[in-house]
Amino acid sequence: MENGGRLTMIENLWKGIALISASEDGYKAGEIIKEKLRNLEIPVVHYRYQEAKIEDIWKCYNAVIFIMALEGATRIVCKYAKAKNEDPPVICIDDKINYVIPLIGGHWGANEIAKELAQMFNATAVITTAAELKGKLSVEKIAEILIAKIINPESIVRVNSALLRDEIVCVIGANKIPPLSQNNIKFNSEDCKYIITLDYNKEYDSNKIIVKLKPLKLAIGIGSKKEVNLSEIREGIYKILERLNVDINRVGVIASIREEVRKLAEELNVKFRLINENEINNFTNPCLTPPSKTLTELGLKGVAEVSALIAGGKSSKLILRKIPLSKSITIAVASYEEE
Repeated sequence: MENGGRLTMIENLWKGIALISASEDGYKAGEIIKEKLRNLEIPVVHYRYQEAKIEDIWKCYNAVIFIMALEGATRIVCKYAKAKNEDPPVICIDDKINYVIPLIGGHWGANEIAKELAQMFNATAVITTAAELKGKLSVEKIAEILIAKIINPESIVRVNSALLRDEIVCVIGANKIPPLSQNNIKFNSEDCKYIITLDYNKEYDSNKIIVKLKPLKLAIGIGSKKEVNLSEIREGIYKILERLNVDINRVGVIASIREEVRKLAEELNVKFRLINENEINNFTNPCLTPPSKTLTELGLKGVAEVSALIAGGKSSKLILRKIPLSKSITIAVASYEEE
């Protein structure tokens, strides 16, 4: 369950966790959960139910946690759930943090998230989904971890069925799939009937079942104080890339409101995009983290996330919600499809 003291599934929820509480007791519990997760450098935003735009939250976070009665959470889920390959994992926690109950999102790790949360708070995880109890991966989860787009979704069901049956599935173009591992995953081999490949232009034997993944490029947004040292930003970038399990060659652009960051981008041989305050304040995206008190006082709706999304262009999607790596640096990452 743990990796070096860190909770493996939860720490890879790069787009963050949305907490939604319905009562004052629930809000207090949510604040406790939020602080615990932030101490693990996990991006998390806590909303009061009355203020939450759930339609946007549903699309913008890796997981949604309702801190309320199970009946209330279930009624909300029924309004928004569409398909298991589209919906985020949804979990319900009671106001006393005694029970952690996955509602939907088996293929996206809802049970694992629930078990890790239960471990964190000495609570009971109520698990009922047999496939997740076996700890199975899915095509969707593999694509998410590898930061790739599924080109031919019609093949998903057959490969997912093979994974569930413990048949050997080959993954081409990656050496590991952190934080999860399975004995029936074989890397960089075509000696399988079922293949998940990042080499999406290659032709394979017609008797094989292929899921093709297109690797996405990354736009890194930097928020920093004026006096910050460029070496600190460099260290922060490499820390984030290690967390995402990608190399610097996947980074297409680095963006910041600080002109000084251009020098670092040039050293890393990455395109630089200078963002100005007008661009930031004219930019809209439902997935942005609500601005902090400090940003509000400065008249900015955001820095790191907005910079990453602007730099990534029209196809960009926030995949790593802003993380403060120090008192001086905040980094966010967006993915985008290279034209």
